[in-house]
Amino acid sequence: MAIKLPSLQRLTAEAARVARRFPLTLLCAFVLCGVGLYVIDLDNEAEQNVQWLFPALSAAGLGLSLTLALALTAERYHWRPGLRWGSLAGALGLLGLWFGLAPAQLDTTWGIRLALLLLALHLAVAAGPYVSELRGRADTPGFWRYNETLFLRILTAGLYSGVLFVGCSLALVAIDNLFDVKVNERLYAYLFVVLATVFNTWFFLAGVPRNFDELEQEAVYPKGLKLFTQFVLLPLVVLYLVILYAYLARIVGLWTLPKGWVSTLILALAVAGIFALLLIHPIRQAAENTWIRTFARWFYLALFPLLGLLAVAIGTRVGEYGVTEERYIVLVLAAWLFCMAIYFLVRRGQGIIWIPASLALVAFLAAVGPLSAFAVAQRSQRGQLREISLRYKLLKDGKLDDAGARVMTLPFAVRQRISSIFYFFAERNAAEQLQPLFTASLQLPDSLLAGTKWERVQWQSNRLFTISLLAWTDSEATDQAQEISASFAADATEYLKLGDGRYWWANVRFTQYTHDSTDKVVATASVREGSFRLRTQERGRTLLLEQLGANQRWQPRLSVFPGRVADSLARQHGHNQRTYLQLPATNLTLRATAGNIRFQLFMRELTRHQQQNTVGYDLEGQALLEIAQP
Repeated sequence: MAIKLPSLQRLTAEAARVARRFPLTLLCAFVLCGVGLYVIDLDNEAEQNVQWLFPALSAAGLGLSLTLALALTAERYHWRPGLRWGSLAGALGLLGLWFGLAPAQLDTTWGIRLALLLLALHLAVAAGPYVSELRGRADTPGFWRYNETLFLRILTAGLYSGVLFVGCSLALVAIDNLFDVKVNERLYAYLFVVLATVFNTWFFLAGVPRNFDELEQEAVYPKGLKLFTQFVLLPLVVLYLVILYAYLARIVGLWTLPKGWVSTLILALAVAGIFALLLIHPIRQAAENTWIRTFARWFYLALFPLLGLLAVAIGTRVGEYGVTEERYIVLVLAAWLFCMAIYFLVRRGQGIIWIPASLALVAFLAAVGPLSAFAVAQRSQRGQLREISLRYKLLKDGKLDDAGARVMTLPFAVRQRISSIFYFFAERNAAEQLQPLFTASLQLPDSLLAGTKWERVQWQSNRLFTISLLAWTDSEATDQAQEISASFAADATEYLKLGDGRYWWANVRFTQYTHDSTDKVVATASVREGSFRLRTQERGRTLLLEQLGANQRWQPRLSVFPGRVADSLARQHGHNQRTYLQLPATNLTLRATAGNIRFQLFMRELTRHQQQNTVGYDLEGQALLEIAQP
C-alpha cells in the first residue's frame, strides 16, 4: 500500500489556517525566533549591553501560552469578536507591561517569577477552555481527551523538530566534509532556533483540537498509554513509596530530624502519582480496572504521613534560616497537595480539572502580589535580621551603621547568618529593602544601572558590609577554618594624575576572540586637557587613542599596533607555547607621538589567536599619556 504524502497546496492551506486561528501566538513565536537569531551573532560583552534581550525573550515566551489559552477559551465558549479581540489586546498590554518592568538581565527574583508564570499559563491552556466544569459534579470525556491531544501533540512536535534538526545538521556536516565547502558553525544554531520556535510552534498548533463537541464522544483508550502507566509509572510510584516509608520509619525509630532533601523526593512522588492517575482516569470505572480506584484511594491516604514528614523537614529549615523563595514554594506545594488529597478522597477521584486550575492559581499568586514568594521571603529575611540585631544589641537608634565596631565578638554562626541575609538581598537586587535599618544610603549608583548583574550584586553586598562594619563570613566555612581578611583594589577604570599633563592608565586590557569583531573601549580619562579614550580596532590589532571634540564626536589622535608586534613575535618564536614566552620588557613596549600628545603602552601579556584566516589579540598592560602644554 503506497504512502500518500500531503501535497504542497494542502500544507500551505493548513499553515494559513493555523495563522488565521492563532495569529498572536505565532507572532510570539516569530519574536522568539528573531531575538534568538540576533543573540547568536552577539559576543558576551555585546549581549550584556543590549538592555531589551531578556524582557523581549521572556515576554514572547509568556505570550505563547497566554494568547493560546485566550484563543482556545474564546473558541470553546464562542466569545463575540469584540470580547475575543479585546481580551487578546489586554493580553498584549500585559506583555508590554512585563517588557517594561523586567530587568535587562535575568536575576534570581525574575527568574523564579518567570518560571511560576510560565507554569500558570501552561496550566491555563490545559484548563481554560473547560473552566466551567469546575462547577460540575462529574468529569466529562472532553477535558481529558483535549489534554491528551495536547500532550501527544507536544511530544510529536518535539520529535519532528528533533529529527529535522539532526537530519539537517548531518546534511550540513556532509556538505562540509564531502564537498570541502566551509559551513559557518552558526548555521547549526540558526537551524536550532528556527525549528525550536517557529516550526515547533506552528506544527503543534496545527494539531490543537478544533471541534470541542467531538471530544465529548467516547473513544477507544490508547492501549500503549495504559501499558506505560501500569508497568512504568505506577511501579516507580510504588518504589518511591517504599523508600520514603522506610525512611519515615528510620526517622521515627531514631527520633531524628529529616534531611531537607527528602522534600524533593516527596514532591517527585506526588507529581508522578497524580500524573499516573490522570493518565488512566478515563478507564477507572471499567469492571476490569477496579485496582485503579483502589490504588488511587490508598495513594492519597499514603500521602498524608509523607506530607507531614515534608512539613517537618522544611519547617525545621524555615525555623532556623527563615523563608526563602524555594522554601515558600515547597510549603505552598505541600499545602496544595494536602488539599488535593482531601478533595479527591471526598469526591472519589472526580473533578480532575481542579488539578490544573487550582495549581495555576497557586502559581500565579506565588509570582505576584503581597503573598508572592518574593514578598514573603523578603519579609521573613528582614525579620530575621532585625531579630538577630536586637538579640545581640547591634542596633543604635534602630540602625545597623557601624554595628561591627560596637560589637566586635559576634558568634561565628551569627556572622554566617548575617552574611547570608545580606547576600540574599544583594543577589536579588533588593538591598534597598533593608534601608530602614541603615542611615547611609543603599541606593544603587546610576553608573551601575546599566552594568552587569555581577557588578550590581557585588556593589550591594560590599555596601552592606562596609556600612555595618560587620565581617563577611563564608556560609560553607567552619569556625576553625574561617579567616577574617580585608582586601582592597583600585578601580580598574581609573587613571592616576602624575602632574604636568601626565596620566597613568594602570590597567589596559582586552580580549578579542577571533569570532568577535566588535570594537571595545578599554580605558577612559576625563582630564583638564579634555576627554580621552582607548579603543580597539581590527579585533585588537590596533589600539586607537581618541579625544572628544567640540562637536561631541570622538576624534582619532594617534594609534599603536600591538597586533603587529604579536604577528612579528609569532613568526620569530612559533605558536602554541605551553606557557607565556618571557621576553625583555622593551620588546613589548610601544610608543607614539602626535602633535602635543605622547603615548606609551607597556604590555605585560600579549596573545595572538588565529582560526583559519581570522586573527584576534589579547592584551594586558599599562599606559602613559603625556599632554604637553601648547
